[in-house]
Order: sequence, then C-alpha cells, then structure tokens
Amino acid sequence: MKDNVKNTNILTTQELSIYLKLNEKTVLRLAQSGKIPGYKIGNQWRFNISAIDEYLQDNIIKTPSFNIGDTISASDIMPLSRFTDKSLISIHLKARDQEAAIREIASIAFEAGIVKTAEHLMIKLDEREKMLSTAVGKGIAIPHPRNPDDELFQNSHVVIARSTKGVDYNAPDGKPVYLFFMPCAPDVILHLKLLSKISKLLKEKNIVRKLMDVRSKSETIKLLLEYERITVAT
Repeated sequence: MKDNVKNTNILTTQELSIYLKLNEKTVLRLAQSGKIPGYKIGNQWRFNISAIDEYLQDNIIKTPSFNIGDTISASDIMPLSRFTDKSLISIHLKARDQEAAIREIASIAFEAGIVKTAEHLMIKLDEREKMLSTAVGKGIAIPHPRNPDDELFQNSHVVIARSTKGVDYNAPDGKPVYLFFMPCAPDVILHLKLLSKISKLLKEKNIVRKLMDVRSKSETIKLLLEYERITVAT
C-alpha cells in the first residue's frame, strides 16, 4: 500500500489513517469536524495530500493544542538532528528578500549534494511561494516544494538557515523572517513527517530563540541535541 500512496495525491480514509498512524475512526471524526481537509464522494471520504500539507503548515505551529503532527512524528523515532549536518546549515544568510532567500537556500542544498541542480529546486520553491507563503510568522519560514518526489530529493534531509538582518518574506504577521527550515524528502509522506518534526521543534520557544542567536553551525546542532534531550526527558 505504501507504493500506491506514494504515487498518488489522493488518499482514502484507510490510507491516510495508516500513514498518519491514527485510528481510521479518528481520521473520520477529524474530517467530519473539519479539523483536517477532505471531501466526500458518495459516502466515502477522500483527502488531497497537498491540502493536508498546507493545513499542517498553517495549523501545527499556530495552534499549541494541535497534535496531529506529534502523532505523525511519534511513528518515526529518528531525531531531527540526524537529518541535518554542517553542510546543510547556514547562519549567515545574505538575502534580504524572498527571491534571493530561495536562491540562497537552494544553493545550500545543491552544494551539500542533496539535489542535482539548484535551479530545479529554486523553481519548485518559487512555485510553492506563489501559491501561499511558507512563512508562518514570528520570524520563521518553512520553504518547501509543493509535491516533493524522488526526482528532486533522493533521501530525507533538513536545511536550516539563519539571517541576522531579516528577510522580507511575505509573512502573515508582516514581520521579517530570520529562521528558515526546509524539509527535503523523496515523497509526500516523509515530507509530512519532517514537517511535523520541525513544527514540534518550533513550539519550543526557548530553543527557537537560541537558534536565532547562534554563532556557529556547531552550536545549531548542539541546540537540536539539547531540544531532543528535553523531549526525551518529558
């Protein structure tokens, strides 16, 4: 069933429940109450994976009680720090506007060897931003392609970038963006898992504040490890 889901953007209730690691009745209840986006064909619910992606981005970070992301991430024990390294981190982003930031972030991914061309990724990121800004407010953005696949990314990674001066990124609160997380995944399910891990991290205000003030790439990784120790302890 995994291969079938990876090759389609429309999921049944059963498929969505399997990949979100939720009981099928729970998925139905969430859909019926409007807590996740879906539509009915006759008596059957269907879910557009891209709509789920956008809904998670818009709600996980902004609503502390929203826990679907936590449920997804609980199914994958690999910590966030394992998806990044110094080659995927920049703490001196030079961009001052959205276009330049996308170009710079795409270059980080290319130079780290996780995409074949920076141009292809940049086009995909720009297409996504034109639909809806991936800035989520409070100085944070999560740029990503709309429909990630294994032609763009072969493995799962996370690019982290920090701007000291701030980037005009069309954020919903109108404020500059200082911290960028780009999930890089070879399919939409892994993308959702990375998105949920990032979203869970961003709820830790103390860690986020420290990430905005880091002085080295090593310190960035150290903070991720600190965050993981906190979550394990709790």
